[in-house]
Amino acid sequence: MGAIKLPIGLSNFEDIRKNNYYYVDKTYVISELIEEDVGTNSILFTRPRRFGKTTLQSMFRSFFDIRKDSRELFHGLKIMKEKKIVDEWMNKYPVIYLSLREIDGNSYEIAEGMLKREIGKIFKEYSFILEDELFADDRKSFSELMTSDSSAIDLMTSLALLSRLLHKHYGKQVIILIDEYDVPLDKASDNGYYTEMLNLIRALFYSVLKDNNDVKKAILTGCLRISKESLFTGLNNLAVYSVTGIGYETAFGFTGDEVDKLLSAAGFSEKKDVIRKWYDGYCIGSEKLYTPWDVILYVSKLMKDKDAEPDNFWANSSGNNAIRKLIDITEASVSDDFTALIEGKAIEKKISETLTYSNVYSNENNIWSLLLSTGYLTIDGKYNPNKETSLKLPNEEIRNLFAESADEWFTDFAKRSNRDELFSAIWNGNAEALSSIISRYLSRSISYYDYIESYYHAFLVGLLSGSPYPVKSNREQGEGRPDITIGNRPENKLAIFEIKRTHAISDVPQKLDEAVKQIRERHYSDTEDYDDVICYAIVFYRKKAFARKV
Repeated sequence: MGAIKLPIGLSNFEDIRKNNYYYVDKTYVISELIEEDVGTNSILFTRPRRFGKTTLQSMFRSFFDIRKDSRELFHGLKIMKEKKIVDEWMNKYPVIYLSLREIDGNSYEIAEGMLKREIGKIFKEYSFILEDELFADDRKSFSELMTSDSSAIDLMTSLALLSRLLHKHYGKQVIILIDEYDVPLDKASDNGYYTEMLNLIRALFYSVLKDNNDVKKAILTGCLRISKESLFTGLNNLAVYSVTGIGYETAFGFTGDEVDKLLSAAGFSEKKDVIRKWYDGYCIGSEKLYTPWDVILYVSKLMKDKDAEPDNFWANSSGNNAIRKLIDITEASVSDDFTALIEGKAIEKKISETLTYSNVYSNENNIWSLLLSTGYLTIDGKYNPNKETSLKLPNEEIRNLFAESADEWFTDFAKRSNRDELFSAIWNGNAEALSSIISRYLSRSISYYDYIESYYHAFLVGLLSGSPYPVKSNREQGEGRPDITIGNRPENKLAIFEIKRTHAISDVPQKLDEAVKQIRERHYSDTEDYDDVICYAIVFYRKKAFARKV
């Protein structure tokens, strides 16, 4: 088994390389940036979370930063074969590196204070500039920014000021690296100060990126492509590379070859197929990519237990809020789309490439676009900017997340609804009414897996849960294990459900007979704990339920 160190929780390129952690070589992207984007001043990359954006940005920082000597860090990596680029660009430019990942807060004042703190850290890195007499006129503003005691205007123009001073100090234009550029807007939207934060970030970017001769190149990374009119007004030279576009397809994420090499190094090449099923499937341009975060975590898990099963790491890091909001906003009218996606099919949707966090949940199409940008969906085929685009779930991990979200939504919906009629039919032995009521709830559910029996079992448990009546699943009763039981202690009654499903409605009577026979032969009603035991055979056919009292 391979003895490699995996960078769990590490995204800084310098830390990874200095401490001999396994690194998937993406340094070739440097030559692409320099050679292919000669006339482009500002570049925006948008990719899903956990796709390696921060590691790439920190790699750029190590390569370009004039204060560093990075040859040892890059020893043996692909970029070192590009001698001309290394000689002309490596550690030759002043760099301003700003991460906006931590800009959060339940008020604008707190978020602004956090941004001041991040800007202050950058100014402290260059505090030696204060000793230069050439910059005497800027000392007050510089000192205030360094100590996070600046005015709003100085904050908005802080990066422009620093780029001007660094250009003059080094005689070299500055490279700007901004990571997680859209996080402050996401957090602001959640906390009710979106407009204020948008104005601040827009002014910050405009002052440093608009026709600024002090800047050699600016590289921004984030998840969502914020509309140009909203955030990047006036930046006509902004090149955008997103999940729908062509170019830099393999700069983020892991390719199949990269995963194969990692598995070989770790000694788990036999796990190739399971990793592909669970974590592959993101289509960007002509490339299929894996989520780096998931692959590394699973390989780490295998290193502790070679028989470890794949896990849903995505849910632990990103949650399923966007999925739930889609279901909530549409009141589950998307059930057919969800069913198709979970069953591995594609759906057709009109995708908006540019959104704002203020309107991302305003309609169904925007949410589908958000799910694509953030990695819950991927393109199946080619992106069509003018018509509908074919979308699908990328892999087993996300499929499970969608299925769980659908189940959770229905359980919550059932708990919120008035189920008095349902429980009245159960306790009064009214099988006809029970059939009708369960069928009505089925019509609101999001079904999948081609209506297999376990789906109906989970559906009925969800429907009955969260009531005053305790629900038990597959517990011993009589001489067997009925599918579901619920108890009514106030009336000392017990209800038992045996579930069958059929693919043909003509088979419903036969299936009901089978369920009744099972209830009787296994003596499900035999108990001394309740005065009255009511048994039901229930057969499901698609979104119809047929109940018979035994």
